[in-house]
Amino acid sequence: MDKASALLAAYDEQVRGHLPERAPMGAVIERDGPAIRTHYGTHGTVRHSPAPDLIGLISRQQEAFAARHEPVEWRAYSHDAIPLDAALRAAGFTEGAPARTLLIAELDDLTTEVAPAKRMRVRRLDHGYHRLRELNSVAETSGPHTRALPEIREDHGNLLSWSLNVQLLESEAKLVGAGWAEAVGSTEFVAVRGMTGPHPEFVPAWVRWARNRRSVHVGTGLAPDRRYFTAEAPTGPVLDALLAVGFRAVSTVRTYSWTPINAVPASTRPVSMLLDDPDHDALGEEFEARFAFKPSYTYYPGIDEPADSITWHVADVAKAHARVQDIVERGLRARVRPGEDVHSVRWWRQGYRFDPARVGGPGQPGWPGTACWEGDYYKLLTRDLRMGTFWHPWEESLCVFGAELLAEVEDELTAALGTVMRRGGHNVGNVWTYESPGDR
Repeated sequence: MDKASALLAAYDEQVRGHLPERAPMGAVIERDGPAIRTHYGTHGTVRHSPAPDLIGLISRQQEAFAARHEPVEWRAYSHDAIPLDAALRAAGFTEGAPARTLLIAELDDLTTEVAPAKRMRVRRLDHGYHRLRELNSVAETSGPHTRALPEIREDHGNLLSWSLNVQLLESEAKLVGAGWAEAVGSTEFVAVRGMTGPHPEFVPAWVRWARNRRSVHVGTGLAPDRRYFTAEAPTGPVLDALLAVGFRAVSTVRTYSWTPINAVPASTRPVSMLLDDPDHDALGEEFEARFAFKPSYTYYPGIDEPADSITWHVADVAKAHARVQDIVERGLRARVRPGEDVHSVRWWRQGYRFDPARVGGPGQPGWPGTACWEGDYYKLLTRDLRMGTFWHPWEESLCVFGAELLAEVEDELTAALGTVMRRGGHNVGNVWTYESPGDR
């Protein structure tokens, strides 16, 4: 077997047949024999290993995406012994952009002595980057890319995931270019997903990053050695630049798309992480101001509980968690408005925005966040703060507020947890709250 064939065999075995340990943010992954479907809620994709029964395979994927009202993209490779292109066209798929060249290289074969031009520098994207608008503009006005930067951002939840590396080419005055590479799960591959131009000066930084097993690995178990890089590029300067630093052209890839009849896909994924979203900080600040949030190990209650609220004590969080979570989830699903999002917010941690009707059920992404758990403050909130939940880990209390939500959950939570601690912020029954003035 020659070098190109060996590289292609490794790619077919590891990348095309790879079932990720972790789905992209807000997505669901399903395997159907040699096909792997990713359902994003807004659209879907299919990856497949070489398969003999193409007609049956294609038909099953169309049925799955039609059931979810999702358009789908499917990639066909020129080196497959049984070509997929004709079968996709016969099934109603349409060909997208021109074919791209599939490139693969071993890390040891890549040239790392590539320096940026004079008065230019290469740096990795980090926290507080001051040219994010320029980065977004450069990424959006270039391409086509294998995966656009906004899609990659949504996949990872933010731009600074360990398994995502965004390199920037800057002059003193402006951002000149960018490129983004991604570790392919628990495989030996790193994939270059996009470059805004022919910038081989990114390759040395990516190789150094790929050799650091721990920094790239986000899965479970031992971190794999990254042995290969892969990329795709249409004919042009980017392709030429990658070939010049050691990538080999081993195949071509075409993308085909199909949209079910009467499909009205959603405009957003079911779940979005809010780590880099200004609205996350704004919501946290609004909650703290409206409810006078007072974080403390010893001062209870932690908020000024509103008139339309009830607070329960949760004596055994581990035992009660599943039951409480089920009640709260059903209550929020029943009472949020159509298309309204819920926000899961933790103190000084990343938050999530999600549609409760599109999470937590069969074939859906898991419900992000929780109503109660040990060691942190948890909040589930509507954006207008008219209803939600607040968990105080040190008091072991769950406050539910909003008349709409209480109408759904009060009886069940009382049955599950027992005596109510407070109503409208006032002690009731035989349960008392002892404040510590020194902690105010």
